[in-house]
Amino acid sequence: MLEGYATGIDKTTAQHPRTVLALDGDGQPLPPAYGYPSTRRTPTQLGCKNPKHIKAIFESNSFNRGSREDQGCNWFGGG
Repeated sequence: MLEGYATGIDKTTAQHPRTVLALDGDGQPLPPAYGYPSTRRTPTQLGCKNPKHIKAIFESNSFNRGSREDQGCNWFGGG
């Protein structure tokens, strides 16, 4: 979690073939503007579910609300 931000996605979205966890771009580490050390892109969800600066990832069998959901972002955030 960076600066108090946390969010989650469901397993189906995490395993979607177009979901990407990027650690680099063009063979170079991501610069801070693009989310160093890593960023996630889930094209099936809205922007608030595509965080930059990912520091930790964990799997859970329970529903975990994040800070964005507490601020009104829909948990699924599907488009």
